[in-house]
Amino acid sequence: MPSLNSVILHAPMARRFPAPPDSPADLALVETHIFRVRATELPAGIPDDANPREANLNRQVYRKVKASLFGAEGSDGTGSFHLKHGGIVLVAEKVEKLDGDRYRLWFNPAVKQGVANGNHSYQLILAAQAEADIPEDQYVEIKVHVNVPHQIVPDLADGLNTSMQVREESLADLRNQFDWLKKVCESRPGGMEAISWHEGNDGLYDVREVLALLMALDPTRYPLEDPVGVENVYARVSSVFKLYLKEPGRVEKFAPIALEALELYEYIRFSAPRLWQGKFRLLKIADRPSNGSLFAFPFLLDETGKPERSDVRLTKAAAIPCFAAFRPMVNVDKDGHASWKYDFTEIKAMWDQYGDEVMKEVHDTVTRQHSGNTHYAGRSPMLYRATSKTLELADLRRQLARQ
Repeated sequence: MPSLNSVILHAPMARRFPAPPDSPADLALVETHIFRVRATELPAGIPDDANPREANLNRQVYRKVKASLFGAEGSDGTGSFHLKHGGIVLVAEKVEKLDGDRYRLWFNPAVKQGVANGNHSYQLILAAQAEADIPEDQYVEIKVHVNVPHQIVPDLADGLNTSMQVREESLADLRNQFDWLKKVCESRPGGMEAISWHEGNDGLYDVREVLALLMALDPTRYPLEDPVGVENVYARVSSVFKLYLKEPGRVEKFAPIALEALELYEYIRFSAPRLWQGKFRLLKIADRPSNGSLFAFPFLLDETGKPERSDVRLTKAAAIPCFAAFRPMVNVDKDGHASWKYDFTEIKAMWDQYGDEVMKEVHDTVTRQHSGNTHYAGRSPMLYRATSKTLELADLRRQLARQ
């Protein structure tokens, strides 16, 4: 067993409850300890690996919790915090009774343990300890479950976090369903930080968006002749993510081309305004930063190895149909493993050579079918069929020219 981490609680009030006598076999050893701890003595260092969300202390509800903790005006004074607050629920490896009212909580860093519910409140109390004197008569209730089978911790956390529904990607992250993609992104400087893996996590990309982009390149999922549903990569990312959850292994087989796929997507958004300029009627196909800053492209690096930046980029509604057009350039073998049809430098060069033809399809769809509304064009199945056919025909021309 790896070395365990621990914190010490000073709990004047403590109780231990064994598992109910009719518990199923895998839960028969689960014990629950309940402690009441002074808010001033709540220890730092409890991990939050069992929690599906990052702490967010800015929401109105947590400002009310803080007011209650300090006994601010309108919060009924002090001494009642443990009655009005739901407490903090932990999953731990074991609880060890020390001398007097002290208890040591042990956590295994190799599995998902720590705060399963109440992480916002835990972080709020720690922050409050540092900024002012919390009244001595304020207590917080700590509930600790030990001997919980590791595989059910995500379901436990899901059940506890019911005051605000936990988003599916947060639970999927807790269940390690993104580990393969994290391993891919770790090989690119800044790749991990570029993606928001769960609620409260900062990142330019939502992990669902990244997975949807990889799925958009799958010619077995979205055939060239009839790509039903590919428009949801832009229009309904949540529905595409549900497909991922049903078959995560199918998408994992796109890991060998994942980083290059994200680079291609950013290259399209970065370079399209240049390819478009002066060739087609001006449409609302370009984003510009609202605060005067530059857009960053974390998967598209310049010659110095730093992310490219620009004051303009192609909108998602136009970029995703262009990106999905590269499905003909992806081979999927009989086992589902993906690879590029050509060397990736040649794939990018195809965009330089034929990107204007692909964008013409976007232009025509926006102007002729959707009265200038790029958003509706991005939701059009016919556009995705047209862009992929355009690139497929361009590739055939290339091959004939080489013969």
